[in-house]
Amino acid sequence: MSSYYRRRGPKLAVPLFTLLALFTLLLSACGGSGQSSTNTDQKHVLTIATQSTNFSLPGFNPYSTSPNFGINGFVYETLEFCNVNDGNYAPLLATDHSWSKDLTQVTFHTRQNVKWNDGQSFSAEDVAFTFNAIKQYPAADTANAWSYLKSVEATDANTVVMTLKKPYVPALYFIATQVVIIPKHVFASVGDVTKYNNDKVVGTGPFTLKRYTSDLMVLDRNPGFWQADKVKVDEIRMPYYNGNESAQTVMPTGKIDWSGYYDENLQKSFIDKDPAHNHYFMDAINMVGIFVDINDPLLSQVPVRKAISAALDREGFAKQAVAGFEPPVAQHGLVLPAGKDYLDPTYANLSTKPDPAQAEKYLKDAGFTKGADGIYAKDGKRLSFELISVVGFSDWNAIAQMAQAELKTVGIEIKIKLMAESAYRTFRASTQPHQLMLNSVTGGPSPYYVYYGTLASSSIPPNGRNSSFWKDGKTDQLLQEFATSDNKDQQKQAIQELQKIMVEQVPFIPVLGGARWCEYTSTRFTGWPSEQNPYSSCAPYAFPDNEYIILHLQPAS
Repeated sequence: MSSYYRRRGPKLAVPLFTLLALFTLLLSACGGSGQSSTNTDQKHVLTIATQSTNFSLPGFNPYSTSPNFGINGFVYETLEFCNVNDGNYAPLLATDHSWSKDLTQVTFHTRQNVKWNDGQSFSAEDVAFTFNAIKQYPAADTANAWSYLKSVEATDANTVVMTLKKPYVPALYFIATQVVIIPKHVFASVGDVTKYNNDKVVGTGPFTLKRYTSDLMVLDRNPGFWQADKVKVDEIRMPYYNGNESAQTVMPTGKIDWSGYYDENLQKSFIDKDPAHNHYFMDAINMVGIFVDINDPLLSQVPVRKAISAALDREGFAKQAVAGFEPPVAQHGLVLPAGKDYLDPTYANLSTKPDPAQAEKYLKDAGFTKGADGIYAKDGKRLSFELISVVGFSDWNAIAQMAQAELKTVGIEIKIKLMAESAYRTFRASTQPHQLMLNSVTGGPSPYYVYYGTLASSSIPPNGRNSSFWKDGKTDQLLQEFATSDNKDQQKQAIQELQKIMVEQVPFIPVLGGARWCEYTSTRFTGWPSEQNPYSSCAPYAFPDNEYIILHLQPAS
């Protein structure tokens, strides 16, 4: 089974979703060496199974073309942290942010008395330098920040003013939480920041690089960290594991404290080994769905799209395709529970179970009649569609096979077409016609991010993941209303109107939320995020979430 983030390409959508392409890289493989995590002589060691070649690379410049992502969050920090589970921001290198009245400028006040781990003082100049460096060398702009920004200026030692090209409140998430800040005194003289490989890692974060081999990276606690009193982890060990199977094998042994892999037998293979200490937390904010080419003569008809949606057993997909780790998503398109505050009460009880009778009623009311072969047709055109999935994506392929059987029972024929991943990515980024296609969209701290990726006319390929080619003035207006407002009530109203469009017009068909995989043991450390206390994403490859988790961990008594 491929994990959700392993399937992401290097660009998720422009402008909104490129940054989480990092996640694409971070779970692309697992396996490696068996290092133990025992706290001896009161030295509290946290061991993380690094499940990507990108953690085993020697490049410690976060903006190089081949960075070691294990240092982001732990060594290099961002301005703020955002909990994608509730949308709340918390200060890191910036103590706060404020918007101008017209929402074209956001001002950050940077934290005073912060030192780089080489003893030099941190200031707003470092922030301005970082942003202007990734502008000068666009390959470094992995968060696509300059698709929103017009200028970034340090107006004094502790103030940075960022001017946007136009009002766009959702840009804050990318600017504040996905751009790690690098030291001006180190990088100002290196030229192209994407070509500089530094052995000495100079950051402001809670850890420093102690030693490195291709099989193991060791980080030491930074005694000069600006909130060092909150860090109870003395050392982080990050052995490299080359393959999901290796991580699945080593995690139950107790040698690893923290990992992020998929295992359909996780309950039996890990949790049941020590249910008092072994846990998982798979917070879901992303989306997997069936995208419908609305330019197809049959699929352009709303009753046909409604019939397809009504026939699908989303709860079955969740249980059988992803072992219950990812939630079913109703036709309103909200991933729950993360999006619960935006849910229109009208759709609170919208079912995720199949309704074959309703599906057939949609078709009959629209003038379709069932032929001798059991397939509905009208004007000589049968409801027979090709559904594209990807070779090796066992979860998607399970969904495709289940959907094929479920739709056959309501008189719709599905022919599954499997594409190689590289061919699929090329096809998905094009506007070539198709009929039905499994696809995914990366979310964020509000439902806006998924809705933008799936519904915005500006997100039609090659600019994004709107593979239904949905282009609707009302939809774009609602997305604009959300993006140009900082009023929570107005934003909620816009999202609820988008839910109505989703239910009544079915521009695409959501099926599952996408999880960020995370397993941990509380044998050596407590304070982990959980379903009961979702203060952060739990995945070790998510930053600055990983730093935020470190600040909460306490040695187990």
